[in-house]
Amino acid sequence: MLVYLVYGMSFVVAMMLQYGVFSRWTILSGSPDLVLLLVIALCLSQKQKGFWILVLIMGGVVGLVSALPFFLPMVVYLAVYLVSLSVQQRVWQTPLLGMFLLTFGSTILTHLLTIAVLFVQRIPFDFTEALVKVVLPAVFLNMFLAIPVHAIVRELSVWLNPQGAQA
Repeated sequence: MLVYLVYGMSFVVAMMLQYGVFSRWTILSGSPDLVLLLVIALCLSQKQKGFWILVLIMGGVVGLVSALPFFLPMVVYLAVYLVSLSVQQRVWQTPLLGMFLLTFGSTILTHLLTIAVLFVQRIPFDFTEALVKVVLPAVFLNMFLAIPVHAIVRELSVWLNPQGAQA
C-alpha cells in the first residue's frame, strides 16, 4: 500500500513539474515528457502484481488534462507497461539500457499517434516539419532526462523494497 501511495505522489509531483516547468523547456518546438519518463522508470523498477491498474490511472489523468484524446496516453502507458515486462526479463543486467530503449520507442510512439490523430481530424500540418521540429527534439530531451529520472526512481524503489524483503 505504501508503494502505491509513494508512486502516486511521485506522479503528482511529476505532473506539476511537467506542466509548470518542463513544458517551457523546449528545443525548437519539442519538449520533454517527464510523466512518460516517470511511467517508464516505474514500470522498469516495479515488482507489484497489479501495477498495470496504477499505469492506467496515470494514463487517464494525463488524458484528462492534456489536449490529446483521452485514450491516447492510456494506450501509450499500457504499451510501455507491457513492453517493460519483456525488457525486464531480457535486459535485466543493464536497466539503464532498457530505460533508453523504452524512452526512445515510447516517445516516437506518442508523437506518431498524435500525428495520426491530427491527420484523422484533418488538421493541416507538414509531416517533415513535425518530425524535424517536434519529434526529434522531444526524443533528444527525453533521452537527456532519462538518466536522472531513472536514478531517482531506482533509489525510490530500493528504499521502498529493501533487498531482504519480498514483494
